[in-house]
Amino acid sequence: MHNDKENFLSINFKITIVFWFLIIMGFIAIFRIINLQIISYSFYKDKARKMHLSTIKQQIGRGSIFDRNSKILAESIKAQTIYICPRNIEDKRKVLEVLKNNLNLPESYLLKKISSKRYFEYIKRKVDAAVAEKILSYNLPGVYAQVEEKRFYPIGESAAHVIGFTGLDNTGLEGLEFKYEKYLHGKTGRLQIKRDALGRPILIDSVEIKKAERGADLYLTIDSNLQVAAYNELKQTVEKFKANSGTVIIMNPNNGEIYAMTNYPSYDPYNFKNYEKKLIRNKAITDFYEPGSTFKIFTMSAFLREFKNGEQHKIFCGNGEYEYFGRKVHDHEKHGWLTVPEIIKFSSNIGIVNLALKVGQEKLYNEYSRFGFGKETGIDLPGETNGILRHYKNWDNISLTSIPYGQEVAVTSIQLAKAYSIIANGGYDISPHVVDKIVKNNKVIYKSSNKRTIKIIEDEERQKLISMLTAVTENDGSGKKAAISGYRVAGKTGTAQKHNPDGKGYAKGKYVASFIGFLPADKPEVLTLVVIDEPKTIYFGSEVAAPLFKNLSRIAISTLKISSDKTYLVHHNEKIEKNIEMPDLFLKDIKEAKLFFKNEDLNYKIFGNGKKIIAQIPKPGTKLNNQDVVYIVTGDILSNDEIKIYMPDIGGLPIRTVIEILNSIGLKVKCNGSGFAISQHPKPGAVIKKGQLCIIDFAMKDEG
Repeated sequence: MHNDKENFLSINFKITIVFWFLIIMGFIAIFRIINLQIISYSFYKDKARKMHLSTIKQQIGRGSIFDRNSKILAESIKAQTIYICPRNIEDKRKVLEVLKNNLNLPESYLLKKISSKRYFEYIKRKVDAAVAEKILSYNLPGVYAQVEEKRFYPIGESAAHVIGFTGLDNTGLEGLEFKYEKYLHGKTGRLQIKRDALGRPILIDSVEIKKAERGADLYLTIDSNLQVAAYNELKQTVEKFKANSGTVIIMNPNNGEIYAMTNYPSYDPYNFKNYEKKLIRNKAITDFYEPGSTFKIFTMSAFLREFKNGEQHKIFCGNGEYEYFGRKVHDHEKHGWLTVPEIIKFSSNIGIVNLALKVGQEKLYNEYSRFGFGKETGIDLPGETNGILRHYKNWDNISLTSIPYGQEVAVTSIQLAKAYSIIANGGYDISPHVVDKIVKNNKVIYKSSNKRTIKIIEDEERQKLISMLTAVTENDGSGKKAAISGYRVAGKTGTAQKHNPDGKGYAKGKYVASFIGFLPADKPEVLTLVVIDEPKTIYFGSEVAAPLFKNLSRIAISTLKISSDKTYLVHHNEKIEKNIEMPDLFLKDIKEAKLFFKNEDLNYKIFGNGKKIIAQIPKPGTKLNNQDVVYIVTGDILSNDEIKIYMPDIGGLPIRTVIEILNSIGLKVKCNGSGFAISQHPKPGAVIKKGQLCIIDFAMKDEG
């Protein structure tokens, strides 16, 4: 009985314990529900929202860069970035195998990424779409791709130093990409997106928090055809003479527009990390060198400013050697008495020092400063340096007998190009630039002024300087290999010794060869500078740089359609200029056309084997003068009134003229190379049809 009672009490006690336990748990559950639904509702709601919602940056397009003819130089294209969520990966070995085989990445790198405890890991950014598609085709959990922008540079290495490049985040790091980052980048927006249970982004129903804006577009003064041609020609010269490097600038001296600026060696903007920094910097604006004889014209300018009729003087040039203040100055050739213009023509160091001594160091320094030496030009590219022009108070007697012919002074290529432009354009200061305008949302938000500002030299002095520079390229001048048939070329050679690495004295056998010039001399349209660093075997500017100047100038003449120099033609006993209106010669007999050309004393060239004129350049109504050349294409009229067309013989003509002639008779043209036509298909005289494709090969030719 007693035991039954104890058992009963024991059971009741257990029931009581369970009862109160359930009561307490119920209260806890109720409190928990109240806490979740009322007290901490906002906290947990926000936490849940953050787990399923996130914000991502959005950039809808970096601005493009165009050349002066609206050809693309840099644009953004879509690319895929491969990333992983390590916690979602189910088969690590399979993922490792697929990524390794398709992305060519080290196994150790991939293992580290796959084993990461982070939620998100980039594997490789901006891969080709085909590669990304192949990886995604395996449907591997934890392996994903997202769209990003990748920069595309159609002419690559040839314009790398001007255009620059962007990093992985599409931010500009060099060149115009860096300089104009705030315009090109646009405004970054933000999107609020949802994520699924595995944390993957769901872009459907995304909410725009901050609106993104596409970047502005840059339109440059660069001509992409000239830029590529300049790079290729420079490369050939540097390699031919086994030089360290080379620089070319082609510009409009009247307004500072840069048509081409290139250096060789260059670099691949897609793989810039593989190159040394010295190959990435734009040597045309960052590197300075002693200009040598190209600097003499500015000493001459100081002399003519001081002595208005100074060109009439004669100077004794020591027969190749002369001593000043205990220091001997030498010439490359022995000269006795030279006129002042001949000092420039034959590039006499002794002669120019004699003129400098008459001027004095303060006035020399002031003249050099007027032309912009020792200070930046202000070109719209990053990294420009000042060069070196010490104040005249820091000169000594050696300086006074060195600086006048380009020693103890250092210039950048762009400084020298700007200084010669002042002589070329009428004596006005200009601002070199590569950006013509910036356009955003079809509105021009910036336009270069192209203004000529301060007048540096007067017309009379300028004409004398140009006359001297023109004499340099004559048959007996130091720059005769820069001469171009049909054009008066004004220019100057330079052959400057390089300093020893320690800065003490000059290095034996190490030179900078250069040539700078412009044409047509009396009314210049293009200026070209060539600088070749340490050419081997031959190092004279007249032998190394002048021929390259000639090739580049001829290409520029063709590309920019620069007319023949009328002053040159008259000087060489050509016809006197007069205006003639071009008649409509379509289907006229060739004999009738020849009679017209003979009566009007016009130059003409006939293409084809026919008896009737089927095309003419220029068009009817065009005003002509005796220096213009008229191109006539002939054919025959068949019995059914159809026109029989013969393939013209266009050998020796420049690209633009070839294209004009063949297009005038309805033919398509494919051009290979640059310069002048050397071969063609179909052959001359072949019967052809409108719309037929003609393949023309071009190359530079030597005029002797």
